[in-house]
Amino acid sequence: MTSNLLAAVIGGMPADFAGPDDDAATTRAQMAPLHGHPLAAGTAIRMVEAGGVRCGWLSTPASRPERGAAVFFHGGAFVSCDLDAYLFYAEFVADHLQVPVVTIDYRLAPEHRFPAALDDCVAAYAGLVEYGIDGGGLDPHCTIFIGDSCGGGLALATAQAARDSGIGMPAGVVTLSGWIDLATRGYGSDGPAAPDPFISEGFLAARARDYLGTDGDVTDARASPARASLAGLPPLLLQVGEVDVCRLDAEHVARSARDAGTDARVDVVTDGIHGVQGLINLGVPEAIAAWASVSRFADEVLVG
Repeated sequence: MTSNLLAAVIGGMPADFAGPDDDAATTRAQMAPLHGHPLAAGTAIRMVEAGGVRCGWLSTPASRPERGAAVFFHGGAFVSCDLDAYLFYAEFVADHLQVPVVTIDYRLAPEHRFPAALDDCVAAYAGLVEYGIDGGGLDPHCTIFIGDSCGGGLALATAQAARDSGIGMPAGVVTLSGWIDLATRGYGSDGPAAPDPFISEGFLAARARDYLGTDGDVTDARASPARASLAGLPPLLLQVGEVDVCRLDAEHVARSARDAGTDARVDVVTDGIHGVQGLINLGVPEAIAAWASVSRFADEVLVG
């Protein structure tokens, strides 16, 4: 049964939020109030450059560098909310995974179309592995990738690129309501009974056009990492809400990954919607449960 807090959040969303006819500018205007929240007094942030890409290095009192680090790939449907607007979410990651977090300020569409965002993520990660933050390099074996929504797709695609190029794969990959197939399966016959009240299939299709261009191919495996090889990847945690528009894609990828010999699990948040993890700052019980599961996964894969 949906908690009162989550029901209140859903009830407070504008009826025309994230509609299929929205353009990138409208999406940015709608998303802006949901992001950019102030950081806690004890949070430290330093802007750095890795692989020629601007990144933010963030830690909270809960962060334990000896435990490892996280690379966070932020969401925003490829078109909205830059690194600065998403630092509050990196703070969630640092608190719940108990590691310092680096966030990548990848270029946004439609001004910078595919593969700009992925190229930035791969370049930044390669730079972090080679040079780190203070010249020591980032140890992939003590690093976890985590991304929300489109950032989940970028996290998975960056791990695949690292595998293929020999950069050094992370210890694990977490996708939070990951948009991992631009041609999302949406609400198939075996999907949720009720539609996601936050994000629609039509909205995702419109943002995919922004990202790829009108002539772009949604089946390109670098843009839709669900369609790339899933063999030889580190453990995957594909977390989705019960009515999440991306749920069927996560379930499909987990099955395909396991068939390819990769440890992959789907974590369905009871009564959760797309992006439910971002409601942790409101104390939403579904978000609390989601982060507890992510924390357990991090405990398994981080060796620090």
